[in-house]
Amino acid sequence: MFKNKKGITDEELKQMIYQRNPAVKFVEKDGIITIVKENNHPIQQFFRKYLHFNIPEKSTLELDKYGSFVFHNLDGKTNVYDLGKKLGNKFKETRKYQYTRLVIYLRELDQQNHLIIKVKK
Repeated sequence: MFKNKKGITDEELKQMIYQRNPAVKFVEKDGIITIVKENNHPIQQFFRKYLHFNIPEKSTLELDKYGSFVFHNLDGKTNVYDLGKKLGNKFKETRKYQYTRLVIYLRELDQQNHLIIKVKK
């Protein structure tokens, strides 16, 4: 049974389900996902138009192979426990801390970047 320092058990991992945020635009090429974010806030548009600031109209965030694999598999049906098993089978080097790092990564994507949404059961 898995239990990390924060006390998350296998059963709790099986209850955690995430899905990609439908509002997030992304492009997938060769298995690598690139998140595309529009910079069209009114303040950005003002600075761009009237003050001639060089603010790009789009920002991108390219995920690595692990992050792309995880993001691709967030379908709203697969729980974190099964996702961790898939990750460990695909990338053997991630097995040592796979659930600890996976939970931290998913929380970051959810709470800070709003790229994913936690599904309520």
